[in-house]
Amino acid sequence: MVYHSLRALVKENRMSGSPSLLRVINSVAVLSELRASSPATLADLAAATGLSRPTVEAAIEDLIEQGWAAELAAEPGRRVGRPARRYHFRADSGYVLGFDVGRHRVIGVLADLNGQQVHSHETQVDPQLDADKRIAVVRSVATKCLARGKVDRSLLMAAGVSVPGIVAPDGTVTLSTVLPGWNGIQLARRLEKSLSCKVFVDNDANAAALAERWHGVAGDVSDLIYLLVGRRMGAGLILGGRVHRGFGGAAGEIGLLDPRKWELRREKLLGPATQESIADRDHQLTEQIIGDARAGAREAVRIIDDFCEVLAQHAVAMTLTIDPELIVVGGGLGGAADLLLPRIKRHMDSACLRTPELAASAVGQEAVVLGAVRLALNAADEALRQRAGTTAR
Repeated sequence: MVYHSLRALVKENRMSGSPSLLRVINSVAVLSELRASSPATLADLAAATGLSRPTVEAAIEDLIEQGWAAELAAEPGRRVGRPARRYHFRADSGYVLGFDVGRHRVIGVLADLNGQQVHSHETQVDPQLDADKRIAVVRSVATKCLARGKVDRSLLMAAGVSVPGIVAPDGTVTLSTVLPGWNGIQLARRLEKSLSCKVFVDNDANAAALAERWHGVAGDVSDLIYLLVGRRMGAGLILGGRVHRGFGGAAGEIGLLDPRKWELRREKLLGPATQESIADRDHQLTEQIIGDARAGAREAVRIIDDFCEVLAQHAVAMTLTIDPELIVVGGGLGGAADLLLPRIKRHMDSACLRTPELAASAVGQEAVVLGAVRLALNAADEALRQRAGTTAR
């Protein structure tokens, strides 16, 4: 679809006689196709973009000069005829960082422009750490990822940060009940100063939904709900293939629906949300309840049933509103999907006109940080197109 619009632009600008703009469009078209189908020959690129071979060759020369593309060495052993020259996109021409900033830990992932992980680092933090010190940990994790990945900071094109809370379009955390002192923190602005690149901030459930569509069970799904289930509950919404954040960034904050009922059911399975001193004990108790429920123990099954009833009520409210194709269940309880999904479905079947397909997250515990990487890659993709176009002028 991108290439059809590019062809239209090419045709329009041939008529207007704007060679500079044409060259920009050509370079962007060739770069986009090269990223999607590396390695490729000039003939491959010409066929895919609808451009002439000389035009493609000129665009490739520009991209090589700017470091975005490179020619592959000839395959060894070929002696008959002159082999076609092959080119590939240089994924190491830029990098992105993704962060999962949580109450107990900060995770960072450094990736190249193909999304391949170069290095990751995790730092455990005091749950009561104030905002300034937690942001300092993010900066430290970034430094470690770059140093151990042997990547110069100047090659960073974008960074994505996922946080538990409501995020404004400018990257300000407007509300977080999880991270102490984060309400009103201008996170994007503060991190941009130290990372020297654009920083994009989003809610953790939205990030998880992005990751599931990128690497999980929702690859071909345009309308989905990602339920991030653990000590907190939130939802990431993707509608028409794009994250739906709402007017104020608060879309999917389903944990605010009947919070007292949710807290009672959650505490029976997971323990209190904020009592850090007994977190390990609560985890062991949760694992015991899940194990007992799988074995058919009546009280454990009842706790799971009650928990799923509340989850289903929230899922029903969203399903009747947006009619998604798929609901993905992930987060801290994603590993218990065999217990959760059938029970959620049973409750939803009694209330929905059409119950969406239900699936366990295929990305697992890395969903939030990988979603932050995807958020950064989306920004880097756009920046890359702009740079390729600018350098082709």
